[in-house]
Amino acid sequence: MSFKQISKKATFTDKIKGSKFIGICFNVNSAKEAKELIFNIEKENKRASHMCWAFRVYSKKDVLSYSSDAGEPHGSAGSPIKSAIEGRNLVNTLCIVIRYFGGTKLGIGGLIRAYGSVAGKTLDKAGIREFQTVTTFDFNVPHLRYSDVMRILRKYGVEFKQLFSEESVNFIVTVPDKQKDDFLSDVHTFPDVICEDISQKPDR
Repeated sequence: MSFKQISKKATFTDKIKGSKFIGICFNVNSAKEAKELIFNIEKENKRASHMCWAFRVYSKKDVLSYSSDAGEPHGSAGSPIKSAIEGRNLVNTLCIVIRYFGGTKLGIGGLIRAYGSVAGKTLDKAGIREFQTVTTFDFNVPHLRYSDVMRILRKYGVEFKQLFSEESVNFIVTVPDKQKDDFLSDVHTFPDVICEDISQKPDR
């Protein structure tokens, strides 16, 4: 499946029946990063009536979604924010909508429309670009193959880490999925280079 992500951080403010709604969205690379941003924004907006949020991240070949109504009626805030993210097929995206109550109750339907609208306009303001899924490989390379493997890594311009030992060099390589088959085909021309997909294993 092809995913998208926002191009940049963005903010959007709207007043709805006296209440002030402030939308903020960020690119995030993990649930941990999203939660840290939520914590920091909460500290900066202690006087807000509600700070509702949702985020969706691509992790180990799976998509994880989280949301919070933050005291609003169940399903009236976090869910419409999450729907705005999912409806645009976004991943690695956090959207927060802060509400300063203006004295007029909106009702559940009004809240759903308000949070969904502000989230959507915030995300659209950020712009949207293609999200590139990747696969992470672990492989050991005999020293005599080191220059050959480095040539392949330079050819694809991929990110990698390397660790030298007496007998070999260990590589951790992140390859865009659209290049994965060609990359593996080049690596497998050397039968003494063993390559393992570790994308779904616990983080090292």
